[in-house]
Amino acid sequence: MPPGASALFDPTPHCKMLRRRSRMPAGRAKEEKLENQGKRLEGKVAIVTGGASGIGEAVAKIYAANACKVLIVDLNEERLRKVEADIKGGHGVCAARRADVTDEGQVISFFHDSLEHWGKLDILVNSAGRDSLAPPISQVTLEEWNKTIGPNLTGVFLCCREAFRIMEKQESGGRIINMGSSSARLASGPGHCPYRASKHGMMGLSKNILLEGMKKKIGVTVINPSHVKTPMTEIIDKGLYDGTLPAYLDGWLDEKESKEGIYASCIDVENVAELALYVATRAPEVTIPQIALYPTHKAHRYGMEV
Repeated sequence: MPPGASALFDPTPHCKMLRRRSRMPAGRAKEEKLENQGKRLEGKVAIVTGGASGIGEAVAKIYAANACKVLIVDLNEERLRKVEADIKGGHGVCAARRADVTDEGQVISFFHDSLEHWGKLDILVNSAGRDSLAPPISQVTLEEWNKTIGPNLTGVFLCCREAFRIMEKQESGGRIINMGSSSARLASGPGHCPYRASKHGMMGLSKNILLEGMKKKIGVTVINPSHVKTPMTEIIDKGLYDGTLPAYLDGWLDEKESKEGIYASCIDVENVAELALYVATRAPEVTIPQIALYPTHKAHRYGMEV
């Protein structure tokens, strides 16, 4: 049995953590108890990476609200346990694992544990990732490159591989949803090359495994959201990304964003979660290769290209 297997679904080690109260980062999914939205995913099992905040949190909550059993994975232990408690408080079924998606052993372990406990895997949502608003390439360090490629591409590869190893043995197959970006399709200005390269790479990987899953009932979809209200976009208004790193914004902001701020100009994260729910409920004979969404005021930049 892989290391840590016995602890995944044991709530005992986390009792104290669940009693803690944490500040709610702006842009995260709403704190209310899960509404009884329906049973569109009844009997399904999902793994959602990056489930402690932003898009991953919103997806995990809407899946759980629709009767899906959800394992959320993230590096932020405190936020992870808060989201787990929110879902369970709304009568959803949820387990949580602190894990690094770039670590092969840890990825193998949480997929193994989920399968051991729930017996199958129907949906994988790869939402874990890192923003990189880095300057032009001559100023980009190898460390910045590797810190971005790791979660955005290597982590997606590892999770997709483990999902395939389970889903290809199931008569029902499964669904993989990879969270992309407008940067998976185009470069909208100078700078940010680690992020754009990682998302283009993720798109190439997704195209390939879509073909590999076709005869195995494994559907693969890339959702390309851009400018969504999450903790990642909130700190850009401070001229920062990834905590305290200076964001390179030359030629990137449009008039509305310069005047009102980026975060205020973003779309609500629930829009992305609802799309992820729609994709997850399609029959195996339906393929949705890509979906894009962004604030309407960005149409002059993105058009139909994303």
